[in-house]
Amino acid sequence: MNNNPLEQAKNRQQIFDNFIQIEQKIGANADKLAFLDRGIHQSQYQKNISDYPRFLTRKPLQYSSYPSFGKIPYIDEEGLNFLHPQIQEACVCLGKFEAGELKTIWLGRNSLKTAQFWSSTKIIPVLNTLTQIDQQFPQSHINNLEIKDPKNTTIKFPLDLAIQDLVTYEEQLATSNALAALFKRFETRANLEKWVQKITGNLNLKFQGDYGEVPAIQNPIIVNRETQTILLKATSDSPKGENLVSAYDLTRLISLIGWHAYLPSESQLPNLQQKTLNSLIVAMGQDTARYMDVALETLGIEQLITTPVILSKMGFGDSETRQTVEACYMAFVQFIDPLPKAKGKSAEFRTLALTLRAVIPVANLKDYSPEALQLDARMAAEVTEIIRRVVAEELDQL
Repeated sequence: MNNNPLEQAKNRQQIFDNFIQIEQKIGANADKLAFLDRGIHQSQYQKNISDYPRFLTRKPLQYSSYPSFGKIPYIDEEGLNFLHPQIQEACVCLGKFEAGELKTIWLGRNSLKTAQFWSSTKIIPVLNTLTQIDQQFPQSHINNLEIKDPKNTTIKFPLDLAIQDLVTYEEQLATSNALAALFKRFETRANLEKWVQKITGNLNLKFQGDYGEVPAIQNPIIVNRETQTILLKATSDSPKGENLVSAYDLTRLISLIGWHAYLPSESQLPNLQQKTLNSLIVAMGQDTARYMDVALETLGIEQLITTPVILSKMGFGDSETRQTVEACYMAFVQFIDPLPKAKGKSAEFRTLALTLRAVIPVANLKDYSPEALQLDARMAAEVTEIIRRVVAEELDQL
């Protein structure tokens, strides 16, 4: 016997007979019919009525071409309503291929609201530095480049290792904060801010701050180890400002990294070669935060998926001004999902970028371990729910 209601409903005579039985069971008559006089108070949709006008203005989500360089895409700001309220800002970009072209949809919660995203933003000066190198010296290979102190030739380290150390916090060369400040020395604060604005199209972002420590090298240079050619020099310094960006900005940036090879030239990060970008990709694959790993494990698909790619950059801090502890997670994930095969379909190519910022009020900033534990678990839970919806193909549905 088929217990699927959709299949059972094909038997129209049986459906009619069932409805007649209901009429008889409740003692219906011409003055009080079972369905005509059922009333709204028994309807499970009663609670939705006040939202009907808003629902009627919504259009079905449709994948469209990845936005051109510097253009803000349409972002469905109700598409992430399922997230817990502690996730105050979020942006998710889903990708899929149609006729060989990458198409995307963008979902958000306060996605364009600028806020402090802590260490998640450290990849920005690294990305800018790599772009400058490729623009001026496209023949250079990053494996041959090193960062030096021009006043002390004994202080030097490989460029690719510096990028990796910034992400992993292993402090083989210096602290992550000091390395992030170092990479900010290769462009003026004002120009770096304008560069990010030009990429994302968000003119409200601010990016003229540091990370609480002085640069690992105050006035660094980048040198080709083989030719001793100086590729980049530190710029003149200027007063520090703030680092206030949006979840959309970071999602856009990491999507540009993950999808670089898929995008047309008008959408790509300009003057950046894949071989150079690979150094940052490898580093971001080693991020300390493993929320995506936890999500895949929790869903029981970590051993099923193939060709996985997980890039991310975490951020974490406490704010005396806001009396909060905050966690940020910017990530890109891509894998082949074999689960649809169980339903007779082809395996699916899953690819998406996301940024979440979670915030919890803190009573005592001297010891906020309970809140930090809750924040960590909350981020893991919400990333898991996003990936569940991706695999269940619910995230791009109304």
